[in-house]
Amino acid sequence: MFTKLLHLAKMTWMFTWRLLVIDAILFKGKTDDKALLIGFILAAVLIFVFNKTLLTWPLVRLIRRKRVIIPANGWGSDAAVPPETPKKEPAPTPVPTTKFRDPKLEGEMLAGAIENGRITGYEPSTLENQPVPDAIMMTGVPGSGLHGAAGLEEGNIELGVQGEENFARALSVAGLINRFATVWSVPVLDPFEYKLNRYLTDIDCVLATDDTVFLVDLKNYKSGAVRYHHKGNILYCEDTMTGQQVGEMKSMSRNMAMATSALRTHFPEVNFTPVVVFMPTDKGEGFIDNVVWPDNIPAMNLSQFLFKLKTEPNFDWKTTVHAGVVARIGNLLNLKRD
Repeated sequence: MFTKLLHLAKMTWMFTWRLLVIDAILFKGKTDDKALLIGFILAAVLIFVFNKTLLTWPLVRLIRRKRVIIPANGWGSDAAVPPETPKKEPAPTPVPTTKFRDPKLEGEMLAGAIENGRITGYEPSTLENQPVPDAIMMTGVPGSGLHGAAGLEEGNIELGVQGEENFARALSVAGLINRFATVWSVPVLDPFEYKLNRYLTDIDCVLATDDTVFLVDLKNYKSGAVRYHHKGNILYCEDTMTGQQVGEMKSMSRNMAMATSALRTHFPEVNFTPVVVFMPTDKGEGFIDNVVWPDNIPAMNLSQFLFKLKTEPNFDWKTTVHAGVVARIGNLLNLKRD
């Protein structure tokens, strides 16, 4: 209720001064005594009847057709601006598809792929002798946000740390680590409870080019000669030789959608582009068959994402328009958590 009353006061003022401006221009100030009442009524109807609120309403956001209406009781899917449709990227040679079925119902499950997939040069055994880079435009330490994370098993923590470290190594091997600014293991604050220890989730890596800020969620899933596809929010990993499910099916969480929505609320001027990146295992990489996470966040292999980054303009602290925002995101690493 407090949040709604706060938005009511803000929106009443927002409507009132616009009505005063319109009145001064069109009616030469003859009806300005009614502006406050009209503004209050409009704000109250929007919040308490339609349960919506206008967070911001500058003219430039209307021209750019940004969404500015959000639920009055908090953030949600209405607050998120869908990312731009990603450019079509080269993918590994398509593999034959098989008829969709639920392997759990049929009792079919493989521990791993029968054969190796496409070998990229970024497999863990290839990168293990590479040091984790410590570049001048790196903020934070890859994998540091996972140490001591609540609710995660030790094995999953180790895989998560390895994934972030290998992503940093891959950027270094590909000659990209010094071209872009990166912030690692970033805690994301709740946009409506902007204070210490009130965070929603973590982003594995925030990677900024000259005109785009990528929000990267890294996945250490099964790989090899497999095909990843999804039905609803359930992700399937199918062995391409047998058509059987490889490992457990996975639920695609909304964590990345929540993180993207929160950062867009905090920093509406920034072009955030979320992406889910599958890291290869020593069996290579599989085939990702048009997989998208909730809120239309694309999933791609590491090799595809590195190829995409090579076409991006370099980040420059002196000229990049969102350099200050990247610095502020880096400051989130100083937050202490429970």
